[in-house]
Amino acid sequence: MAVRIAARTCVLVIGFLLATFSVRAAVFDEHDASRLAGINEAIQSFENDVGSALHNLSADDADQIESYAYVELNLEAAHERLNNVFMLLAVSIYMESSSDQLLVLDVLYAQILPRSKNYVNEKKDAIASMAAARPGNQVFASYSSRADAILGDQAVAFLDELYERIANSRR
Repeated sequence: MAVRIAARTCVLVIGFLLATFSVRAAVFDEHDASRLAGINEAIQSFENDVGSALHNLSADDADQIESYAYVELNLEAAHERLNNVFMLLAVSIYMESSSDQLLVLDVLYAQILPRSKNYVNEKKDAIASMAAARPGNQVFASYSSRADAILGDQAVAFLDELYERIANSRR
């Protein structure tokens, strides 16, 4: 009789733990992937605008070409990093195994999100430094503002939100 009670208790505890892991693993959904895709689209549009401006510069204005290319490369780098986050986010959404979902969330939490946040901030700051180096240039001032809005206000804020949601799921 005691063995049966212990076995039932064990089954209930295991069932509870599995249910808890399943709930914890479902941290993200398709809305999150859509939000990150929207941020990536905004960065792509920004990249396209800078690229168009770059191609319209005079070939003999090396300093301007370098400045525009610098902004474009920083945007591309931030975009690529966020694409990597997007892939892991999407993988975590569609994984069937709770343990695999938790593994992806652990990698996101411990390594990818903090490093990505720092990296995107560095790229935003690099674009701002180009504007600061050209105080009279309204184009670079607008690029700095746009980078702050997209990379800082949207991307970094979203990475922070993802990080907090994983942290809350671990409690």
